Parts: sequence; C-alpha cells; structure tokens
Amino acid sequence: MNDLFNILIFSKDYNQGVIIQDYIKAIGYNSQVFDQEEAAYEGFLSRNFTLCIINHDIDTKETRTLAAMIKSSENIIPVIFLCEHPTREEIALLFSFHADDVIRKPLDTDILQARIKAVQSRYQPQRKKEVRTYIFGKFKFDLQKQILSIEGKTTKLTTKEADLLTLLCQHANNMVDRMHALQIIWRSDNYFSARSMDVYITKLRKLLQDDPTIKIINVHGKGYKLSTRENDN
Repeated sequence: MNDLFNILIFSKDYNQGVIIQDYIKAIGYNSQVFDQEEAAYEGFLSRNFTLCIINHDIDTKETRTLAAMIKSSENIIPVIFLCEHPTREEIALLFSFHADDVIRKPLDTDILQARIKAVQSRYQPQRKKEVRTYIFGKFKFDLQKQILSIEGKTTKLTTKEADLLTLLCQHANNMVDRMHALQIIWRSDNYFSARSMDVYITKLRKLLQDDPTIKIINVHGKGYKLSTRENDN
C-alpha cells in the first residue's frame, strides 16, 4: 500500500462506498469509508487524509456540505466527486461545490489512478502553511487559543465566535456567502440557525469596535465581509 495516499471515501450508500474502496485498494492506496457526514468530517479532522472521494449518485445536502467544510478548513485536501451519467449542468454545479475533479462511473482503475495523481500534482504546490494567527488592523486573533487581542486587551471567544471570525478572516475583504457560513458552522440553513448567526455577527461587531478601521459589512441579501480597509463599503 502507498502510505502517502490516505483517502476518505464518503458515500450515503455504504455498500457502494465499499465497492469504491475495492477500486482504491486495487491501485494501491489506503482508504476508509464513511456513510454519515458528521462522522466523515470528524474523521477528516482527526486523521491524516490526503484526498476525499465523494460518491454523488445520491444527490444530498450532506455530499455538498462535506466538500464545503473540507475546503473551509485549515488542512484543505482535494475533493473528487464520482457520478454516474452526470449532465453538463450537474458537472458545472459540482465544481461550484468545491470539486477538484468529477469522474464518471463505472470506474476504470487506470483512469482513476491517473486522475488521482493529476489532482494531487496540481494541488501539492498550492498547499499553504497552517495558519495559526490572523493579524488585521490592531487585532491579533489566535485560532488555537480562540483569543482575540488588541493593545493588551484580550477576549476569549466562544467556539462559534471563533469559527465565524476564522471564516471571515480567511476571506478578508471578500464576501462570505451567508448560506455557506450557515452550512459550515451551524450545519443547517433553517430560520433558527440564521437568527443565531445574526446574533454572533452582532457580538463580533461589538468586539471589533476597538479598531474603527475594522468592520463586518453586510452585503445585502448575500452575506458578510470583514473589511480591513478604511472607507470600504
């Protein structure tokens, strides 16, 4: 087995996931199958996976949300979707859901291996060092300790506050889509989750008042933007 490749397989149909695992084993890679989104994401966080393969025959929110969560994490890995007879529109949609590649089924071991290697070769040069601290304006935000500090004043953030601020920092001066934030942090886009996020946005705005150059701006009907520039609208 090639220990450099440790692949996370997510399939709502576990039996299909095992079939995909057999293909992965045949080309010499380690893998683990998950059929629940939460377990898959916890596995991603706790283990050193180098690639995620998502079986997308069953079009569910979980398959799209898992890809979005992986792509919003600090340890980003490539995501490949497997589909049977996808339309052009479906392929375009999957790429908008953070796909690095879309492979049609039935699978061929030679093609699968070649596509995996191609994705990894494109991806490796782009990998970034893990970000542990964000500095913006007069603020310093320690991700691991969840501490926001400014000029000697420190505030310990709650997990939700830290997660939301991290997402905003990752996309500083660019819009964070509201639905994307709800799926990543609350894992739900219902009314109550939306109201909860509004509350946390208000809390963060109060914490950031100590530096008037830093603002969280509403992008009407779309999302939020952490502005680190003066006179930004």
